Amino acid sequence: MGKSLRLVVAVVVTCVVAASGLAITYGATKDRIAEQVRLAEENSLKEVLPDATEFVDAGPDVLAAAKTAAGDVDCSAVYRAESADGVLVGWGLLVAGRGYGGPIQLVLGLDSSGKVTGVTILTMAETPGLGTKVKSEEWFLEQFKELPEGFGVEDVRKLDMVSGSTKSSRGVRSGIEAGGRIYADVLSGLSGGE
Repeated sequence: MGKSLRLVVAVVVTCVVAASGLAITYGATKDRIAEQVRLAEENSLKEVLPDATEFVDAGPDVLAAAKTAAGDVDCSAVYRAESADGVLVGWGLLVAGRGYGGPIQLVLGLDSSGKVTGVTILTMAETPGLGTKVKSEEWFLEQFKELPEGFGVEDVRKLDMVSGSTKSSRGVRSGIEAGGRIYADVLSGLSGGE
C-alpha cells in the first residue's frame, strides 16, 4: 500500500508542477501572442483591401447577422474598410471553412459592390505538401477575384480546385461562398448610397 501511495503522490506532484509551469508560461506570453495575431489579421486586411487605410469593426449587430448568413461557416469578424477620408471602400471578413485538418481561417476582401478584392489564408492545419497547396499555389486564391458582383454558390463552384487537395479546396470555397451570402444578406444594405 505504501509503494502505491508514493507513486500516486509522485504523479500528482509532477502534474501540479507541470500545470503551474504551463500557467506561468501562458501568462507571460499571452499578450505577445494576441498582438501577433492582431498584426497578422491587420496585414491580411491590408493585403486584400489595398485601397483602405482604416479598418473599423462593424459592430456586434452586424457580426451577429453575418454569423447567421454564414450558416455552417464560422464568421469571427466583419470590418468596414475606409479610405483616409472615411469613405467606405469595402468590407473585410474573417471566415473559416472546414478543411481536412480543421478550420481554414480566411481573410476575404469585398469592395462596396460585393466583388472580391482578395483572399488570404490566415491560419490552417492542412497536410503539408497536399492541403497546404491551397495557399502555396497562388492561382488558386487569385481566381476568386474573377467572381462577379453578387456572386453566389454556383459561381464559386465553377472555379477550379487544387488537385490532391479536394477537402482543403472545398474548405476555402465554402468560406468564399459564406462571404457572398454575408454580403447579399447583410452588407449590401449597408453599402448602398456611399
